Amino acid sequence: MIVHLVILSQIKYMLPLFSEYSFVLSEAAICERLRGNNSINLHPTLFNSPLIYEEYAAEILAGITHEYIDIAREFGVPVAIAAPTWRLDVERVAAADVPVSINQDAVDFVKKVKRDSGYQDVYLFGLMAPKNDCYNPSVALSAEEAMLFHAGQANQLADSGLDFLLAQTMPSVREAEGIARAMIASELPFIISFCINSEGQVLDGTPLNDAINILDQKLNGAPLGYAVNCSHPTFVKADAMSKATLARLVGICANASAKDHNVLEQTKQTIADDIDVWADSMVMLHETYGVKILGGCCGTTDHHLRALCERICK
Repeated sequence: MIVHLVILSQIKYMLPLFSEYSFVLSEAAICERLRGNNSINLHPTLFNSPLIYEEYAAEILAGITHEYIDIAREFGVPVAIAAPTWRLDVERVAAADVPVSINQDAVDFVKKVKRDSGYQDVYLFGLMAPKNDCYNPSVALSAEEAMLFHAGQANQLADSGLDFLLAQTMPSVREAEGIARAMIASELPFIISFCINSEGQVLDGTPLNDAINILDQKLNGAPLGYAVNCSHPTFVKADAMSKATLARLVGICANASAKDHNVLEQTKQTIADDIDVWADSMVMLHETYGVKILGGCCGTTDHHLRALCERICK
């Protein structure tokens, strides 16, 4: 109960980030852009995180992030930037040849990017991920398993100097509940972000509207809000969602392609649909349904973020 009261007070403290601004920009793709650089090798299990220790690769990683911050600066909007911590759970870190301090080092890396940018309206968040395949809900952890599995990383990020946490690409409600409970114990504000299909369902078959309501009930409204990522903006069936539930949908970092996940996974090259269709769909979610944090996922670049800003900040 004490922990729950603490997190609620911190969430109330964080709410001005979203209440003072009608629009918050987030990143576009990073790993995909790095993967296209033949001089960089992503780690087989930790992806881009270990690049922070390689001078040349770290400069490129920082450069991509600076591109996104520069767009926010140009249009005078706040921007949410992730520390590269997505797969840095205790189990993966222990199995890899990396420093045990990598979570804190990744946060320090993005803090330096913020300082070097000279832009004050940059908000930093830590990424957390499901234990197994993001696109296969059948291998998702139970709520209890997830709470125990994710507690180690949540605790490491708790005092790292981040503004909030984001559990990203969650394919099931049950693991989302468990990771949320681990983040509650960290006493940092947090957002749960689902991967959804073209029918507007979390990949375990739960409609997004129901998934948000289920978790809000189980967690006593503890999340700062909910989001969608690694899914095309047209996958969000906002018309089928209640106004109260939509008020809890605070963000979307969307794929550039409307193809299903299984198609994208089998494709070796980046797929992107018409950027204007993507941007118009994103802006519709923002202007009609109040989704505030907008960014890109697979297949997106700085051009997608600029298209958003040109429409919203006109």
